[in-house]
Amino acid sequence: MGLLPLAVEIRVMVIQNFDVDGGVVNGSIGILKCIRYRTDAHGNRHTISCAVGLDNYDNEPMAGLQRGEVPVMREKCSFTV
Repeated sequence: MGLLPLAVEIRVMVIQNFDVDGGVVNGSIGILKCIRYRTDAHGNRHTISCAVGLDNYDNEPMAGLQRGEVPVMREKCSFTV
């Protein structure tokens, strides 16, 4: 497989500090709310970004998001289990 599957409403964890003052930090837990994709010439979907509703985030949302939701941009990383 080699890829981490994503599905709306799964629990996720932020693994990098994004907005320390706002509470979007490594270890923040939330629920995946939506996923944005682009489709290549072969019909394969590639994740661009997603919105995560964080349990500990109550700041004003960015345009297009609900209260408690933050955008998460695609970033390549690897890990072993």
